[in-house]
Amino acid sequence: MAKYEARVRTGFGEIVLNFETLEELKANIDALDISTALEIVRKKFEPFIAMETRKQKPGFEKLYSFTLSGLVELAYIPDALTKPELIAFVLFAYHPEAASTQQISLSSGIKSVTDYLTQTSYKKFWWKTQEGTYVLGDEGLKWVSSKILPKLTAKSKENPPEVSKEETA
Repeated sequence: MAKYEARVRTGFGEIVLNFETLEELKANIDALDISTALEIVRKKFEPFIAMETRKQKPGFEKLYSFTLSGLVELAYIPDALTKPELIAFVLFAYHPEAASTQQISLSSGIKSVTDYLTQTSYKKFWWKTQEGTYVLGDEGLKWVSSKILPKLTAKSKENPPEVSKEETA
């Protein structure tokens, strides 16, 4: 039996890691594939438990929501947004978490998101993680705050909510 245990609370439950040395703890953590564990738990117990949907950033409840499967669902898509702006807003909604090209495509309705995600002129706004997902960077957050949110909120004639790094972290 292990001498120690580390307990980590997650969105889907508690993970218990047993270990005797710090090296063993590190090896256990490195070997753990959280997304696979989450998927196994979700598939096994989904019929029996009520999954709580992720909440929107405060002040953005009228612009998007999350589905039970974790996808961003936009309330509306203004014609004034370009496809790269729409991608940036979807990444903003997922931020600080990264999103897969499939998630971005399903959330935005853009079939060829990789055409924009890999375009050199937009790479300053987001970057690709080692896992192959995409995350909005500081320049992207500034772009969303200064250019995209005003377009989204113009429809309702409200002032756009300010985006700070504390709100998005």
